[in-house]
Amino acid sequence: MNLLFLALDIDLSMPRGDSIHVRELARFLAARGHRVDLVTATKGGVDVPGVHHHERPGSGDVRIVRFCCAVARGSPSEVIYERRLSPKIAFGVNRLLGLPYVVEINGIEEEAAMQGRARRSAIRGVKHRVRRRMFLKAHGVVTVSDLLGEAVHRRYGLPRERVFVVPNGVDTDRFRPMEPSAARRQLAWPAAPWVVFVGNLVTWQGLDTLVRAAPEVIEGCGARIAIVGDGQMRSTLETLAENLGIADRVVFVGSVPYEDVPTYIGAASACVAPFTRARNEAIGLSPLKVYEYLACGRPVVASGVPGISELLQRSGAGLLVPPDDPRALAATLREVLEDPTRAREMGDRGRAFAVNECSWGRTAESVERVLKSAVQAG
Repeated sequence: MNLLFLALDIDLSMPRGDSIHVRELARFLAARGHRVDLVTATKGGVDVPGVHHHERPGSGDVRIVRFCCAVARGSPSEVIYERRLSPKIAFGVNRLLGLPYVVEINGIEEEAAMQGRARRSAIRGVKHRVRRRMFLKAHGVVTVSDLLGEAVHRRYGLPRERVFVVPNGVDTDRFRPMEPSAARRQLAWPAAPWVVFVGNLVTWQGLDTLVRAAPEVIEGCGARIAIVGDGQMRSTLETLAENLGIADRVVFVGSVPYEDVPTYIGAASACVAPFTRARNEAIGLSPLKVYEYLACGRPVVASGVPGISELLQRSGAGLLVPPDDPRALAATLREVLEDPTRAREMGDRGRAFAVNECSWGRTAESVERVLKSAVQAG
């Protein structure tokens, strides 16, 4: 199968969840024997094994549609897969070349407000009607969670049989267990129990809850906290840590190369995902970080929100806490850190679950079925 994969807003050089998702899904689809022509906003060359990468033109929808048509003819492509809430380029290529297309959605419009991006309410109605037409023309819509799929079904009136839920995955060869002491030596971290978070520092990650929980964990267990990643919340979180008098025990690592992330997770005694109730209860989650924690064999303490609750209950790899509750998070982190044997058992279960249930290979296989059905339907 020849696939035109459109991730037109994604910069693969950025160590973010969206770029990792695109890179890994494209790589594993190519590993399944398909030709993948990937068009992104990445400047310069990109090395994704087995994938043919194309840098999109700078601006202008008409120009981008023409460019994507040229790429599709050169393959020649059989189907389009566009990761975007508004799949106007796939729609345009479909109108010109007749290629079927599938849309992938990983969030909702309300995220713009949570990231501080203004929304122009005057044109929302028009945008909604146009987007609905594009979704109805698509062979199907892929979402990462059941609740997000249900939200798309309700909001745009899509038939349920055309909404496909395909969770994220993890490269279980790259992310694998390490001896914590060896990982800490590599990072020049002192010997101590470490609680590690990896991800984008935005509101819905719930990191203010983690920082507010940190004093009790630090005092009770002698722990240190590492926050790996960057984002708009960083300065606020650093100020909060200073005000709480724990700045010397909370390390803001910043962004790191993706290939280094397993070492940071490997250095952890426990990993944390303190998601907020806002946004996450409405659409559910399939977060890369939690799959990576499991694959590295680390116990997880996470908010009990849809997607995460089911994942940790099925895997037996961690403990759930109420969202937005620093005291409950602190108590549960202490519970894990103070029982290394139990923590190790949870980590072992998580590793086995990730290998058997959560690989990118399984994710690519599920997306492949949707794409093949689109080709067959014409």
